[in-house]
Amino acid sequence: MYHSIRMNGLNGHASLREPSANGGDARHFIELLRTLADPIRLRMVRLLESRSAADAAGLSVGELGEIMKLPQSTVSRHLKTLTDAHFAEPRREGTSTFYRLSDAAGKNASRQLRQIASTHLDEDATAKNDAHRLAAVLRNRESVEESFFGKHAPQWDELRAQWFGDRFHLEALLALLNPNWTVADIGTGTGIMLPLLAPHVKQVIAIDPSAAMLKGARRRVKELNLTNVDIRQGAAENLPMEKESADVVLLALVLAYTAQPEAVLREARRVLKPGGALLVIDLQPHEVAMFRDNLNHRWMGFSEAQLRNWLNAAAFSDIRWHPLSPQKSRENETPVPDLFVLRAEAA
Repeated sequence: MYHSIRMNGLNGHASLREPSANGGDARHFIELLRTLADPIRLRMVRLLESRSAADAAGLSVGELGEIMKLPQSTVSRHLKTLTDAHFAEPRREGTSTFYRLSDAAGKNASRQLRQIASTHLDEDATAKNDAHRLAAVLRNRESVEESFFGKHAPQWDELRAQWFGDRFHLEALLALLNPNWTVADIGTGTGIMLPLLAPHVKQVIAIDPSAAMLKGARRRVKELNLTNVDIRQGAAENLPMEKESADVVLLALVLAYTAQPEAVLREARRVLKPGGALLVIDLQPHEVAMFRDNLNHRWMGFSEAQLRNWLNAAAFSDIRWHPLSPQKSRENETPVPDLFVLRAEAA
């Protein structure tokens, strides 16, 4: 096998690093020949070359042994020679190690030798068998992965939630916020939204009329060292902010507490920059009396049409209303009103 390039009696290996100024190209080339003279190593290089062209995953010792029909000890010994010679490089993935063709193997004389070998091995029976077994190994790898996900697909959400919770992806999506934005969190309360917003924007202006609520917000800001949060006391109908000073205004469960929601929306438009965004989270229309009687709500939710009328009058455009996931009833069977999110743009 490989009679056209095999060099009997040469069992050393080479380094693919560039030869020194005094080393001479001939000696460097001979060292490369020694590395590739062994037919097993030549087969390995061809397999790694084929796999590296497909993706960066490479092949494991076990996979190479299966393809080449060799003991893993033999595969490992030759892989060490190729790795020491910088023809191959290992990559850890969990508890497994995969090998791929190194960047050095694509340079100068080593690349030329591989190209020469390729022209001689294209019709070689052993090389063709290796290629067929490589394809089978890769198909098996894909089927194992598919089998894993196929087996766990019905419980996949629960499995992820067990390890990472069911909200990590929602918090991660906040990284989509523009880091140059100023966000006004109107009706911030104790500042529950501040740790989520502050890491992703330039500044958060947190406003609430209640001194007791703001005391909790200041404590949260201090404990978490949220240095870009500016806490101000003020009403949503008369914000302590300059005109066109915010990129985003957030009203999260605020409108239902206000006497004049339309006035709040006009004030939000005043402080928004042209093209800035208003985000409203609140309750859809409902008849759960405890929200009025016990939670001090002045409004029993809002319809989409009602909000659109107010927003159009306040010079907002591109209004998008979306119902959020239905809420479950409390353990005492008290129904919980459904929520909505609304986004509008300062025209």
